[in-house]
Amino acid sequence: MHAISQSQISNSRREVAELKEHYERLQKQFDSLSAELDLSLTAKQVMDLHIKRLKEYNELRDAGLRLAQLVADEKRCRMKDVFEEMGYSMKDD
Repeated sequence: MHAISQSQISNSRREVAELKEHYERLQKQFDSLSAELDLSLTAKQVMDLHIKRLKEYNELRDAGLRLAQLVADEKRCRMKDVFEEMGYSMKDD
């Protein structure tokens, strides 16, 4: 069994204190930027909103790809050809 020394405990406590200070600095920076940009959302709300918007984007993108596939099937060509005809790239940029 390994014994934990007092110095290891002290080091761990120091690390925890440093991490708490870093978190508090980041939170203050976030609060400052939020106030500057007139945002009233918390960090979690911003993240949740971003995830919601990503899901909506993916659903719309999937619907668009299904429609492009229907057009390609009707024209008997590749989806790439349909995209090029419309002036779009198949790459996610």
